[in-house]
Amino acid sequence: MLRVRLYATLRQYVNDAREVTLDLPAMKPVSEVLELLFASHQDLRSAVLDEEGQLRPYVNVFVNGRSIRDIDGMQTVVAPGAEFAIFPPVAGGAGGPSLLG
Repeated sequence: MLRVRLYATLRQYVNDAREVTLDLPAMKPVSEVLELLFASHQDLRSAVLDEEGQLRPYVNVFVNGRSIRDIDGMQTVVAPGAEFAIFPPVAGGAGGPSLLG
């Protein structure tokens, strides 16, 4: 089993759940894990991948706390029971007062 944690706006694609559990009996690359996820949550695909099937520039996928961009990208191997998280793009804060003065 693999728990996929979804953050912020991505939760709307999985009925507002914080995480989704996937049946992952063996090690698979991130690309295949995402395909398993998209099989049951098709609308999530366009939020995570671009038209060419590549990870959108500001979407971050982490395996065991490390960005896949710092490992092997979409070929990063995911083991059953690993920590898997997807973060959407995050915009800057409001134009409130600055702590720097």
